[in-house]
Amino acid sequence: MKRRQREFHEPVNAAPDNVKQLALQKEKENWQFRSFVKGYCDISDRRLDSLVIEIADQVWKTIDCTACAVCCKTLRATFSGREQQRAAKRLGITAKAFRETYLETKEDEDGIAWQIRQTPCPFLHNNRCSIYEDRPANCSGYPYLHKSRFRSRMGGMLERTFTCPAVFTAFEILKRRLRFR
Repeated sequence: MKRRQREFHEPVNAAPDNVKQLALQKEKENWQFRSFVKGYCDISDRRLDSLVIEIADQVWKTIDCTACAVCCKTLRATFSGREQQRAAKRLGITAKAFRETYLETKEDEDGIAWQIRQTPCPFLHNNRCSIYEDRPANCSGYPYLHKSRFRSRMGGMLERTFTCPAVFTAFEILKRRLRFR
């Protein structure tokens, strides 16, 4: 009698041009997965964070952000006062001129923030950031797969499956690793 080999299927590596479509197809399943992780999965928060980081490291070996830049094309980064000064210096202008040219205020749960006025980001050129070394923290940390407390951040992470192939792919691998369904 032949032994059955376990089938191993790598998840679809979402391409930038179809990540939104794939995320829409998986939206209901992903919200069910969120409920599973939050309420029924007995893995500790620490172990879950470690697993997500391990998966993220695996995924980043297969994804080139400069071939995508969907985040820079669709999201609007925010800049702290210090980040405005750094970016302005890189551009050779004053922080005031930087704000007047590129930013607008927005209100959020933390108060008032300065965000990029338009999409795509005006600093995106040929899918590369022209102020990369001085980009704001919310750009350098995006899509936050290496940030702790993944379980409590899953709602925001699910939103990122629509814009980031790395997050979409990481979710598919995580579902398999946690034996969801």
